[in-house]
Amino acid sequence: MQSTLITPLSTALLFSDRKEFVETTFLCLVDETPTRERMEEGDNSQREENGTGGMEEMQNRVKQPAESDRRDSYSEKEKEQRVYLRCLTRKQLLVMSAAVGLTLLLIIIITVTAVVVSNKSGSPGPLPSFPTDGDMLDFLVETGEISAADGLLATWYHRANNKSEMNKALASDVMILEADVNMDRPQTPNQKPVPIMAHPPAVQSDNTLDQWLDAVLQSRKGIKLDFKSLASVGPSLELLSEKNRSRGIDRPVWLNADILTGPNVPDFIPPVNGTGFLHLIQEKFPDVTLSPGWKVLYSPISPATYTRSMVEEMYDMIRNVQQKVTFPVHAMLVRRSWQHFSWLLSQSSRFSLTLWQGSIHPNVSDLLFVRDNSHPARVYYDIYEPTLSAFKQAARQQGRLRRFYPGGDLMTYFYHTGSSDADFLSRGNHLESPGSDRDRDRDSLAIHWSTVTDRASLMAQLSAGGGGMLLVRVRSDSDQPAVPLVEGSGQTSDLLTLQDLLELVGSRTDASWGVYLRVQTQQLLEASLRLLDEAYSREQLYRPVWIGMEAPHSRYNTQEFVSAVERLFPYVTLVLTEDSWPPQIPTAVRGLSQRLALHLKAQSLPSQEEVPNMQMTGRYDLIVEEEKEERREEDRKSSAEALSGFKERVTQHMGRTDSRLYVISH
Repeated sequence: MQSTLITPLSTALLFSDRKEFVETTFLCLVDETPTRERMEEGDNSQREENGTGGMEEMQNRVKQPAESDRRDSYSEKEKEQRVYLRCLTRKQLLVMSAAVGLTLLLIIIITVTAVVVSNKSGSPGPLPSFPTDGDMLDFLVETGEISAADGLLATWYHRANNKSEMNKALASDVMILEADVNMDRPQTPNQKPVPIMAHPPAVQSDNTLDQWLDAVLQSRKGIKLDFKSLASVGPSLELLSEKNRSRGIDRPVWLNADILTGPNVPDFIPPVNGTGFLHLIQEKFPDVTLSPGWKVLYSPISPATYTRSMVEEMYDMIRNVQQKVTFPVHAMLVRRSWQHFSWLLSQSSRFSLTLWQGSIHPNVSDLLFVRDNSHPARVYYDIYEPTLSAFKQAARQQGRLRRFYPGGDLMTYFYHTGSSDADFLSRGNHLESPGSDRDRDRDSLAIHWSTVTDRASLMAQLSAGGGGMLLVRVRSDSDQPAVPLVEGSGQTSDLLTLQDLLELVGSRTDASWGVYLRVQTQQLLEASLRLLDEAYSREQLYRPVWIGMEAPHSRYNTQEFVSAVERLFPYVTLVLTEDSWPPQIPTAVRGLSQRLALHLKAQSLPSQEEVPNMQMTGRYDLIVEEEKEERREEDRKSSAEALSGFKERVTQHMGRTDSRLYVISH
């Protein structure tokens, strides 16, 4: 192609004066005598032909001026005819130099254009060596598809099964191809069934898994295979293994199957056998990312969502696998069951979520909620347009409302530095953190706790800036025993109801204050939970919420307390009050998805020599309450260090590091 482009241009320029070029070339080939010498020889020959005598001399005298002029003309002509490279004149050399320069410029332009067009068209290019069980986001970053390890940046193509859809997907700019694997129905008794690319109920396809893999491996796309039956898993894994040995699969491979029954699915619709699915993968092709999911039917009229038992059953099935695991979760249901998925993500750094949708588009606010309560690298968003674009635009918005999960970690709330995509990309791919575990513990001791007794004390805290936790003791009035009131209000000022307090706090999105409710009775507890649910539904409760009974848990029915929370408003941290050491953790709170906090009295703490003996659930926090007279001002620092030492001993004994220690002083 280059010679075709160069030859016409160079030929036209070099032969612009054809006669002069031919004559000069001929002289270069026949005689290498300098031009001036040839001119002088020509003059001598001419003089010999003119004869002798006086007439000749007279003629010579007459011709002298003309000859002088002619020599001057020869001198000018000599300059023009001076040769370079032994055969080119100055003019020809200039023409050739210009032609070469233009040719080189043309080659550069053509090369750059070809590279740009090739990249834009998604043409295959060399891929970095990447393992099949590697992280999908790391792969997309290495191949230059995305700028940061962020699940929102990854794009998907669904049901790229038959050759037409597959080719359309390969020609698109999507990054990950998702296709369904099924077994074909042999046409003859002697025909062996092979894995084909088809979504049930189809059992015929113009595309086999073998052909599909050959085509996709010529591209730069990630691979996700969805298995609709256990029968297709074994042969497909054998093919993957053989393909990896023969040519190498240089990209991540995800293997998906719905192995458990999820929300709204009747019992007569069976999932893929989970035990068999996982066993075959470990046996035949273990170097993959697992994507075990729930079979789900979404109904807008049904309140059913993922339950704690569903999530715990899934965890029990995969807790001992070594691969990375991404759990596909219906986007319309994830927010209502976030307490369970938040717990699931906390069990291993290898776990992630992949949100998917059906025909009904999810709410952008719900997607932002997930975004704001998870690390960007641990949630993928397999969402359709136009919702996906609206979601991305909202996520990039600077200064937007942060949708904090009320049952989340206090330290995540108070030490969060940003909520937009721009914030994440500017920080890089690292989890936001105040520092090491020890630094975080010291920071937790610095959290300010302020008791609210009336409207004036509440407004003073909301207007002062800063932030912390508002400690609210909830009581009732004899005239209205079911109306939650703020204890202390009504004595020297108007009554402040809990509803008024939640509305005032909810209107101040700029004030970083959480709420800790300590309730006197079960009736007030249920009324308070309903108010919390109403505020949350109005999107006015994106802040930490702790709730517990005022009395030690040994004096009330813990099961009723837990049941009320689970039924009315489960998005909280549950607090149990203890008045002795060691605390006795009730059976009712063991295995909860929510965070658990123990409220202790300072005088009940063990001495330095005592070894704590605690049987606790997973994520827990410790609150130590002390009166001011029990803590001298000059001993404030040493007291904080002693409390921190207590927490370290407890954590070391339990073998956990995700608990926090907080101090409330009066």
